[in-house]
Amino acid sequence: MKNTLATVQSIVWQASRANSDPKVIREAVESRLFALSRSHNLLTRENWHSAGLLDVLHDALEPFGVSDGRAQRLAISGENIRLSTKAALALGIAFNELATNAMKYGAFSNDKGSIRIDWTIKPTPDGRLLVLSWREKDGPPVAPPLRQGFGSRVIERGLTHELGGAVQLDYRPDGLICTMNIPVPGARDE
Repeated sequence: MKNTLATVQSIVWQASRANSDPKVIREAVESRLFALSRSHNLLTRENWHSAGLLDVLHDALEPFGVSDGRAQRLAISGENIRLSTKAALALGIAFNELATNAMKYGAFSNDKGSIRIDWTIKPTPDGRLLVLSWREKDGPPVAPPLRQGFGSRVIERGLTHELGGAVQLDYRPDGLICTMNIPVPGARDE
């Protein structure tokens, strides 16, 4: 509960810092709170023990019309590894941010774009690493933003702070590539 309240506080603080328009702030906060709520619902179904990465993805992407015509433009592959509650919450919010960006500016903002999400587990000297990739293609041409937006801050700082991971956002002209390197989360929070 303490982590959830800290997450909500961060969402409100970041949204109000990035905007002065109350309507924009409200929409930004609501979207992220709904994402957090979907992750909480998933974890409740799982008795707050852990959640499958595929389940986190499906719940996070459902509001973006994946079941209403975009499913054929979305490819997901990877083992349904179990995530800790902390990892499920952080990744649920990150996927919400990536999907929001794809709807506004990226692969899901037109009728041709597609997204491929895959992951592997790689051994490292410090333990196993989850390497997750979100790749967009055939959307409008992409350019690096002039300033770091709220969504990219949420993705980069959230995953780095919450999970001890690293995130790279690569704004290639043919589509955004987001690579997340996260120490393999266990079924229980530490």
